[in-house]
Amino acid sequence: MAIESATTLAEVIDYAGSNRFLRIRAKRALNLGANTMVTSLDIGSFLLQSMVGNDPLKGPVTQRKPDMAHAQKMAIFIFKGLVNYTLDRYRAANREVPAEIDVIARYLGTQPYYAWAPVVASIRDDVRNIAVEVVAGDDGEVVLKLRSNQMLWVVDGQHRRIAWKIVLDFVNQLIRDRKYTKSGGLVPSELKLVSDEALLFWHEALAYYSERFSITIDMHFGLTIEQEKQLFHDLNNLQKTVAASQAQAFDQSNPINIFTHRLIEHELFNEVKDRIAFDGRVDWEDGAWLKLDSLNAINARLLMNKTTISGAKPVEVNEREESAWTFWEAVTKIPGIFNRNESVAAQTALLKALARIYFELTWGRGAESNGTETFLQNVPQIDFSHNNPLWDIEHLSDEELAKFPGLSEYLPENWRQKSIGDRVDGKVRFGMRHNESILVLPGIIRYLAKLPPNTPTTRRSPERDEVTAKINGPSERRAANTLMDIASEEEARPSLFGDAGQGQDAEDQVHSETTN
Repeated sequence: MAIESATTLAEVIDYAGSNRFLRIRAKRALNLGANTMVTSLDIGSFLLQSMVGNDPLKGPVTQRKPDMAHAQKMAIFIFKGLVNYTLDRYRAANREVPAEIDVIARYLGTQPYYAWAPVVASIRDDVRNIAVEVVAGDDGEVVLKLRSNQMLWVVDGQHRRIAWKIVLDFVNQLIRDRKYTKSGGLVPSELKLVSDEALLFWHEALAYYSERFSITIDMHFGLTIEQEKQLFHDLNNLQKTVAASQAQAFDQSNPINIFTHRLIEHELFNEVKDRIAFDGRVDWEDGAWLKLDSLNAINARLLMNKTTISGAKPVEVNEREESAWTFWEAVTKIPGIFNRNESVAAQTALLKALARIYFELTWGRGAESNGTETFLQNVPQIDFSHNNPLWDIEHLSDEELAKFPGLSEYLPENWRQKSIGDRVDGKVRFGMRHNESILVLPGIIRYLAKLPPNTPTTRRSPERDEVTAKINGPSERRAANTLMDIASEEEARPSLFGDAGQGQDAEDQVHSETTN
């Protein structure tokens, strides 16, 4: 007997079914010979109907474990898009923007465009168990009727899914509790309570987010677990990551990158405006002055005392921009600043050292205006020529160093163990290990600029003596000192969400993300 002709509960009680169907209008496609369908869902429906295959208790594992820090960065991007979209609706209707929303918008920053790549998902049910309706007049379009247990298993996009959920939960929470708590960097930490005016803003934002914001999904059907694993591999390993220099050339969202582009266009850089390399590498003999990502790394030191521009907050960078311009006005007065053969200051390592000193004097612990003024006045007068023996300090003997009284007070205790640079054809070329030279060069600059020494993080301390006294052997003692140097260097950096520079060449690393 067909279920359509049943008249009593007894006649249909044995039929398995669901009291909820999700109707999805989808377009058929042929992806490299595989039958797929493309659709879009609102975020609320997608979160309800999807799962990620990385928990063996929920099903076969076809995904990697989630990286929550990566997902949180994505959540900030999504939240920024939501806030700016809702603000646009407010302004289009000539409505007054609540003061705290304006604070949040300035904190998050903006960019010209917001969008995500499609999610790739697999429906593991046999295709014969998925009900469909054919759309009249369109041979390529159907309506899928998915039961509540016919889930979209996310193959590519699990971190986006986590990020979407983070934002949804946060907006729901602040509407429910009327408190800005546990935002993970979504809003400024000083905001505590949600005002009446802002509450209405968040209600509207939630409606846009859960009902109107859509996600494009490329759906695969009936895959074996081996096929789903292969699909995950191909989607995540056969794509080429965008080079950092090109990413920074295109990006208009990171506040330090924006500052760097404005700097390049300023008259201060007229001499080298066309000598900033956006890709490839810059060798000593090249006509290019610096790479874009190197200039960004210098500004990361200048504005945040960080190794990369990753995690830069618009509200923090914007507050420091005026002083940053003053720094570059002074530095560009250095004779030969744009010519490596004339001045060591034309090299990235030395510019990072200058930037670090300026950060310490202007925004660091114990910052004082007198130090900043002394820096700005004296730095252009320093002898940055290759003839100054101090730039080749790594190869100076103790007798030669004795000619510079008081210099030892400016240097870390173990500076002899650091790789700084070499003299090649009479020119001092700083090495690529900027995370080592950054510990020595600032001390030399402070000495020459007649600034007080900044107590080096590697200077001997009672704690260090206590540790090294327990270690036998010079090689083991050097290794312990190196580890403590690294720890001290990290502690000296101000903590900002999302910093990424690690490893031997951390100074030269730049942030790169995929959208998974």
